[in-house]
Amino acid sequence: MTEIFVDERLLGFCIFCGGEPDTRDHVPPKVFLDKPYPDNLLIVGSCDRCNGGSSLDEQFVACLLEVVMCGTVEPGALRRPNIARTLTRSPALAAQLGQGLQPGGGFLVSEQDGQRLTRVLEKIGRGLWAYQTQEPTGTLAARVGWNAWLTLSDAQRQEFLTVHDEVFPELGSRMFIRLFEDGPNRWTVVQEGRFAYLVEVLEGGGRIKLIIGDYLAGEVDLVEGTDD
Repeated sequence: MTEIFVDERLLGFCIFCGGEPDTRDHVPPKVFLDKPYPDNLLIVGSCDRCNGGSSLDEQFVACLLEVVMCGTVEPGALRRPNIARTLTRSPALAAQLGQGLQPGGGFLVSEQDGQRLTRVLEKIGRGLWAYQTQEPTGTLAARVGWNAWLTLSDAQRQEFLTVHDEVFPELGSRMFIRLFEDGPNRWTVVQEGRFAYLVEVLEGGGRIKLIIGDYLAGEVDLVEGTDD
């Protein structure tokens, strides 16, 4: 891929508010990936205020997805060793997740669980959008949705996987370069079976599509000038 020197800017400001960066964030968070981690894992700048508490939400969501996919909180029956270790060290978290498991499969997502999932998806979406545009995302309002991949029809899956740019990417941005390098095949697999994403250009913003663990299909719309 073409090297983009303005990527260094991503470490020079908080990609969420544009302020001074106190920390560096991986996008996606490492908790959603397995070792060995990809060599090209994205890193962006973040301030403590915007990043505060997000690691706990990310850990919770990663554990939630693994428990739902495996249908159990028993560490020995989980597929991902890092999640098994987390639940072994945190019996209270394991008990909390166990309460949501439903007989015969499925999981009852509480309002609080949904809020945590929304925050995590939004944060990942903002990080990926900043990576593609090299600009902070604080002026963009977010709309977040998700579904289990297996609950989608074939037509819905095809629609989700298809690129739907509404406008042309900004000249010189990573998206502009990728448009010519990759054409319509812009899905990026960060780690097979763990995380893939697509970024689309909308009128006044962007749409970030995420597939996490081959289970969760998430969508984050970042749009200028709306709080809806």
